[in-house]
Amino acid sequence: MHQTVDTLLDVLSWTPLARFIRNYRIQQLNQRTVELRLSRKIDAVFEKILRRHSDMLS
Repeated sequence: MHQTVDTLLDVLSWTPLARFIRNYRIQQLNQRTVELRLSRKIDAVFEKILRRHSDMLS
């Protein structure tokens, strides 16, 4: 399904709707980037906790 939507957006990007399609894709990209950064920060915090307090987790 996701691939179908991407294909449809590719086709529509050659129409007068191109500006809206581009804005939508940039918004999706920015949202995904934020999610990935937060995920990496959370992973780093968990790693620090495990390193510093692994003796308490046993």
